[in-house]
Amino acid sequence: MAVKPELLVPLNDWKTLAPKLKVLDNANSVYFGIQSKFSMRAHAGNFKLEDIPPLVRHVHDHGDFLYICTNIVVYSNELKELRKVLEIAKVCNVDAVICYDFASIQLAKELGIKFHISTQMNVSNVISAQYFESIGASRINLARELNLEQIKEIINTTSCPIECFVHGAMCTAVSGRCYLSAELMGFSQSHSANRGKCAHQCRRFYSFIGEDGELLDFEPSTGRFFNAKDLCMIEYMDFLIDSGISAFKIEGRMRDPLYISETTKCYREAIDSIQMNSYTREKKQDWIHRLMKVYNRGFHTGFYFSPPDPNDIELRAKGNTSLWKRKMVGRIIQFRAEDSQAIIDLSSGSLQKGDTIIIQDDSGFYSFQEIYTILVNGMPVHKTDHASAKSHILASISTEEVLPIHSKVFKIHQVQDPIHD
Repeated sequence: MAVKPELLVPLNDWKTLAPKLKVLDNANSVYFGIQSKFSMRAHAGNFKLEDIPPLVRHVHDHGDFLYICTNIVVYSNELKELRKVLEIAKVCNVDAVICYDFASIQLAKELGIKFHISTQMNVSNVISAQYFESIGASRINLARELNLEQIKEIINTTSCPIECFVHGAMCTAVSGRCYLSAELMGFSQSHSANRGKCAHQCRRFYSFIGEDGELLDFEPSTGRFFNAKDLCMIEYMDFLIDSGISAFKIEGRMRDPLYISETTKCYREAIDSIQMNSYTREKKQDWIHRLMKVYNRGFHTGFYFSPPDPNDIELRAKGNTSLWKRKMVGRIIQFRAEDSQAIIDLSSGSLQKGDTIIIQDDSGFYSFQEIYTILVNGMPVHKTDHASAKSHILASISTEEVLPIHSKVFKIHQVQDPIHD
């Protein structure tokens, strides 16, 4: 059996680190970005510069590693600011910096910070991998377009640890080097995918139109032709571990905390079960079911076994195809510590025993729980009446923890058609 690989997972913002989510308990390492600067997920929550010291302490206290993203194209007028970010990362003992631009690599070397090569660098062959090893890379995240045999060849010809994505969004462009977003938005740098500001033009609905403006007569002539399904390798983790991959990475810094928590937990269980020789068909089916309950565009296996084909494109739905959605139903207006009761101002839909609710506020609080008891007008009920904007209902629930006043309350519910929900 190969050495147990590292499980590397995304941080959106502080909410991802909510204790109940247990992200740090199930991960070995996490990666994050700074707000609006230097990362491929500029629109994620991300962290402020002043967040780095407490973030590093919190992650290291859990025994995890922490990597900062500088994985975009960098311009000359940004070099001083980039150096400042990396200097702070160095002082705070961030474990490594994820690099795409050679400026990030050079500054990391000058400051003595370990650096990892981003998948954006599109390392696709042995010579490229050996080059980055020769200049001091501590890890290389290979191009997503490689199959498993090509990955094995690189692993067998370099001593640099290799990292690969195992779950999350796939870009229609080679290793994410997309110019479609900026071009269709008037060549605007404010929508450049290579600057972390993709407008996701590939997820939109298109039609094939002839020279005379007519809809071309073939099937399908309309659809989301570039809308790649998500990568999901949880059923094949034994193959990936046997290949010698050192770190498995989950994509998702723009996805909600529950997605990050559940994907991390599933992949932790998969890796551990392989080590314990209990990686069964039944477990794989359970993990797939759980992964389908959080945000996804449908699943495929990327390039690991063969290039994607038309079946690996989600033609209909722009975003989440999960049958499980969340909907805001109200707010916490009072919390009674003496009996652990939270009063919800229910403004949409209903609540009943067994429902799962998510509670979050703007300060970073995030939690979720199943409803066990409901009181309306002091009387226990199994289910509330239907609330609306014109007819609110005050419902009291027992809670497992202190819930901040004014927190938003979301209900997770199942839908029939995720495309039209």
